[in-house]
Amino acid sequence: MLDIKFIRENSELVKKNNLTRNVKVDVDELLKNDSLFIKYSGERDLLRAGLNAGSKTKPTPEQIKNNRKIGEEIRTLEVKTEEAKNKRYELLIKIPNINDPTTPIGKDDGENKVVRTNGDMPVFEFPVKEHFDVEHAKEGIDMERGAKTSGSRFYYLKGKMAVLERAIMQYAVDFMTNKGFELVLPPILVKESAMYGTGFFPADKNEVYSVNPGDDNLFLIGTSEVPMIFMHSDEVLDESFLPKKYVAITPCFRRESGSYGKDTKGLFRVHQFYKVEMVVFSTPDQSPTLHDELLKIEEEFISSLGLHYQVVNVCSGDLGFPAAKKFDCEGWFPGQGRYRELTSTSNTTDYQARRSNIKFKQKDGKRLFAHTLNGTVSSDRPLLAIIENNQQSDGTVVIPKVLQKYTNFDKL
Repeated sequence: MLDIKFIRENSELVKKNNLTRNVKVDVDELLKNDSLFIKYSGERDLLRAGLNAGSKTKPTPEQIKNNRKIGEEIRTLEVKTEEAKNKRYELLIKIPNINDPTTPIGKDDGENKVVRTNGDMPVFEFPVKEHFDVEHAKEGIDMERGAKTSGSRFYYLKGKMAVLERAIMQYAVDFMTNKGFELVLPPILVKESAMYGTGFFPADKNEVYSVNPGDDNLFLIGTSEVPMIFMHSDEVLDESFLPKKYVAITPCFRRESGSYGKDTKGLFRVHQFYKVEMVVFSTPDQSPTLHDELLKIEEEFISSLGLHYQVVNVCSGDLGFPAAKKFDCEGWFPGQGRYRELTSTSNTTDYQARRSNIKFKQKDGKRLFAHTLNGTVSSDRPLLAIIENNQQSDGTVVIPKVLQKYTNFDKL
């Protein structure tokens, strides 16, 4: 969430920024309600001060009558103040973060900017297949029974495919803990306040599964970023605690409501998957360097699997609400003949911390909002990239060496 003071002083910048994010929010209406909130709350406080000043002496009958009238005026102003505050908040939470100066301006992912490529693109002497058609991989993917049990875009992973998926996850966790990240296993059901606090509501509400609405009012997470960030909500961290680096592994859930007709075969757009996610809390001056560090870690991880990839600087229209800057690592998928996202990392500056009320205390006692960052180390995508890039002419798949100690086999 943006600081209301910043919006007052930079309303035109905020309006232009909203346009680059493909977001329509009436900033003038927000500021109108902000002005009303200031006006009504000021008038209320003045009347209260007058009542308090007069309460030190015994009132006359005329004063009692006048005080009752003032009390009614105060109650009316309290209602107006609360209405203006609520209307302001309803608009405020719909405004995305401000773009970092180095974020490219563009309307969608087609305008993301390639920063660099790395690794050797594989060369095949036989017709390559997509992951769901590679013979010894598709044996372990059961979409038909997944659909029978849970509906479309659900699946079973079986046998060596299931072992390989778990191997990638465990390797990613070991990779991160060896770099000083603390492993956390968070809850995967969260309150609505956690979704709002991390910026996923109201913008992405149609992508989230709700559980027992009207009773439990909980939501299945689409990323462990939500419970990991909100873990420190309403807390004041000591500056010496920062930067604090966590890594989490969770199942994640997304409705994929806007993906009708896209990636209907295989495991590219599914409703349930696993993620290993980095989450970092930092001071404002630390976050740019830490963002570069998270990207470096993701690149090291992908390179260790022997995959060819490109790094893209994500444009404004593809950022999502909380991020000010975002990098994606896109792996080469020879069966599809194109790059697809493997990992991403975002600097959300103080956007989530302000919404979740996460501050840190400096040595001089001053309290500031922390910065938060996140980065996906692994999900189901590396599994699919390994299958497509390491497929052999006989339908087998060679397992990357770094994973073989986890799988205890070298081929599918």
